Amino acid sequence: MRSNKELFDLTGQVAIVTGGGYGLGVQMAYALAEAGANVVIAARKVEKCKATADKIESELGVRVIPARLDVTKPEEIDALFEMVMKEFGRLDILVNNAGVVLVNHIFKYTLEQWNTVLNTNLTGLWLMCQKAGSIMTKAGYGRIINITSGTAMVGVRSEIVMAPAYNASKAAVIGLTKDLAVKWAKKGVTVNALAPGFYGSDMGDINSP
Repeated sequence: MRSNKELFDLTGQVAIVTGGGYGLGVQMAYALAEAGANVVIAARKVEKCKATADKIESELGVRVIPARLDVTKPEEIDALFEMVMKEFGRLDILVNNAGVVLVNHIFKYTLEQWNTVLNTNLTGLWLMCQKAGSIMTKAGYGRIINITSGTAMVGVRSEIVMAPAYNASKAAVIGLTKDLAVKWAKKGVTVNALAPGFYGSDMGDINSP
């Protein structure tokens, strides 16, 4: 029987994990590194990325690069991809994990809050897909994993959490994922979405006001 490493061998491949300095992003970065991939961990708090990168490198022996990234800033996205291609000359995997949730009473939810969430969770994710897809489709191979949420498919009672923009953005991610999957399938690029439920993390601990 083949081991997990043999079944999921990513030796020599290069992965980007956004939001990789905390929570689910850290676990995904570890999993990719355990399978042999070199990983770029990108988030707004680069110090958290560096701590995670140092730990993974020392434990697993692959190359891990921390990077500053705010997905709402196109210039930072461009700089990230330029760095990845300069350092590795390839990109095989993108995990779009960066996200934000803002909680407020539904009738007090401001336009600023709405735009902040949509710009990060949807527009920023789209820009990352667009850049990665341009590289992957030319190479004839790529894997994009978009992190959505179980709340994208069901309503959430107010006493659990009031985050309408988050739920709307994550539902839109599913639609975008399906569309890109169809468009890029014949070019060797798969696009899938993972929809976790609530779990213990900085973001998951947020409750309704």
